[in-house]
Amino acid sequence: VSFGKGRTGSPELMGKYGKELGFTVSVAEALGQGDTKFSSTGVREALRDGYPEQAAFILGRPFAIEGAVERGRQLGRTLGFPTANVALTDYVIPKLGVYATRTRLPDGREIAGVANIGVNPTIAGEIAPRLEVWLFDFDEDIYDQVIETDLIAFLRPEEKFDSLETMTAQVMADAAQARALLLPEF
Repeated sequence: VSFGKGRTGSPELMGKYGKELGFTVSVAEALGQGDTKFSSTGVREALRDGYPEQAAFILGRPFAIEGAVERGRQLGRTLGFPTANVALTDYVIPKLGVYATRTRLPDGREIAGVANIGVNPTIAGEIAPRLEVWLFDFDEDIYDQVIETDLIAFLRPEEKFDSLETMTAQVMADAAQARALLLPEF
């Protein structure tokens, strides 16, 4: 059992720190399953490879992206899928693509949805990678509110489409897949 940069920490060293700084240390049996890395590195690798379920297994909860909802280009709204846009400022950027999601609003409600994490290459103009989440059956103004979006399942990689019509059809198919995963009674 080790911790820290270069895996140089040990339970004994942590106990020493505890005595010096006034906290107690209890060493527990290691948990694990197969080749799963129970570490921040394991979480980052799972996210970068498109396995949010693996990251959730390591964390004990889904990986979430939290941030204030920013004004986007408003294109999704005109195409039938309004999105809440959140910058990925201090986050490990998960694999770019489409995810089934659950989003917590400031008032505690949880809303199922589908999200794109990426740069939206179909639309002209480079942007930094961001989260664009379509909250199902939801139509309220949440600009500037802080939301927290859990990545539940990776659906597909981000791609560039030949037309807005093709992109819209794929978004609707992604939404149907996310609904089936998140809202099986739908």
